[in-house]
Amino acid sequence: MQQMLEVAPERRTAESEVMARQGARRQAGIWSNPTVELGASNAMGKEDGRGGTDLNEITVRQPLPVSGRLGLQRKQADAGLAQAQAGVAEQGLALEYEAARVFHGLQLNRALLQLAEQRLQSADEFQRIGRRREQAGDLSRLERLRLDLIREHASQQIATAEGEASEALSDFRTLLNLTEAEPAVAALEQLPALPELATLEAQLEQHPALAAARQGVEAARHGVEIARANRFADPEIWLSRGRDTLGGQRQDVTAFGVSVSVPLWDRSSGNIDTARATKDKAQFELEARQRQLGNQLRLNHLHLSHLIEQARDYRTKVLEPAEQVFELSRKGFAAGEVEILALVDAVNGYYEVRSRYLELLQQSWLEAAALRRSAGISLLTAQSPVSEGIPQ
Repeated sequence: MQQMLEVAPERRTAESEVMARQGARRQAGIWSNPTVELGASNAMGKEDGRGGTDLNEITVRQPLPVSGRLGLQRKQADAGLAQAQAGVAEQGLALEYEAARVFHGLQLNRALLQLAEQRLQSADEFQRIGRRREQAGDLSRLERLRLDLIREHASQQIATAEGEASEALSDFRTLLNLTEAEPAVAALEQLPALPELATLEAQLEQHPALAAARQGVEAARHGVEIARANRFADPEIWLSRGRDTLGGQRQDVTAFGVSVSVPLWDRSSGNIDTARATKDKAQFELEARQRQLGNQLRLNHLHLSHLIEQARDYRTKVLEPAEQVFELSRKGFAAGEVEILALVDAVNGYYEVRSRYLELLQQSWLEAAALRRSAGISLLTAQSPVSEGIPQ
């Protein structure tokens, strides 16, 4: 999972959004730039008869943010930054689940390949026993040919398992950008732990998706306040320094004043309505996200509990009896006490049961990963109540 977060472009995309929001936050509280106006005319030359054109006016204008809009913009930018930071954590949860998917997929395919190899070893053993019994006249040629078919079927299953394991390894290495040919992967041998639902529900309020949605509501609320503040334009002070002809002489003239926009036609009512609708939408999205995550959390927890219970029952009621039948049939066939059809049924039944049990283990771990994602729990930042396994 750590490797996934380091190499995934999706993570960098979310982090780039944080950097963009940081820039917007720095920009949000800055005053508007002043305006400098330069004016030139030939008025003084005509007045005193000297002629020519002179630079006779310099004016500096500065808007004054007295409406409090800059402070509101800073608060909105802070909320946007917090929303982007929560988005990084939410993206991390999605990447952790994807890492779990490829990891447990590789576990399953390697376990199935090992099982296929064991099946081929058993088929080789039965084939040797069959040939010996055929030579002794204790086994017909037809029955011995059935053993050859069992052995060939086991060989074909290895080819299939090798291909699927190779594809799973390729997916694993590509997604995590690994270079080693055979990464060490833990065996698929145990079930995940089942945490208390109440514990997970108590942590749900800290879910990054909900944190991001709440910050979205906060940003939208400040957007309404900004829209209200924008009903009146900021006043503008100005200072002008110029030259004019007074009493037949050219003299410096200083003037200053204030410009105020009169909101006769545009009171920004449409912008305020838009901002209010945006805030309401963000609030509804937060409520929908809370309901969705709560429902998904309960479903994942229920499904995981069913898978764990099913796997335990399957092991004690199906897998262990199938192992006993297989061992007894193997020994009985070697001693000439078990017919070939009974042996075939025992072999097929045992390896099918083993395969199904491995699938239940993998499904349980995938559901545990989905449960962590629904609960907003990262294995990399906190001790997860669904990270430990139950030895079998």
